[in-house]
Amino acid sequence: MASFVVKVLSITLGLFFIFVGLLKLSPVVNKELYKEMRKQYIRMAKVFPLVDITGWKPNAHIYRKVIASVEVTCGTILVLIPGPLKVLANILMILLYANDILAHAQIKDGLQRMSLPIVFILLLSCRLLIYYQEVQREKKEKLEKEKQSNEAQEKKTSVEDKKTQ
Repeated sequence: MASFVVKVLSITLGLFFIFVGLLKLSPVVNKELYKEMRKQYIRMAKVFPLVDITGWKPNAHIYRKVIASVEVTCGTILVLIPGPLKVLANILMILLYANDILAHAQIKDGLQRMSLPIVFILLLSCRLLIYYQEVQREKKEKLEKEKQSNEAQEKKTSVEDKKTQ
């Protein structure tokens, strides 16, 4: 069941990230939202979180395109690629949306703008938590099988030892 939930969350979140990333990259999906995203990233580039550390402030359009490309890439990984890359994409998206929340807080956008990133951080965190629970359960089952196999092997060798005596 947990594996099914992880798959559903991966596909749903992945498709959403692909869609949002495409909205930021191109006006093909929706011209009004594209224009709004451009304006928003002009404001968000002014409060880039690494400015204090690096002293570098990104160009707003490049910043938007990089974020959008990361969203599309991570969304594609969540939808299509199995294995540990999904964990990396999951963590990267959590960091990306945490940056989004921080930027919205610094430009005083309010909870209306922050609510979507908060919800997606929670969903990504749940996906990660369920995934790690599934991994732990599988490890536990594997250890139990090995233990049962060892016990069966010991019984078999003790029976054989008794026959030879």
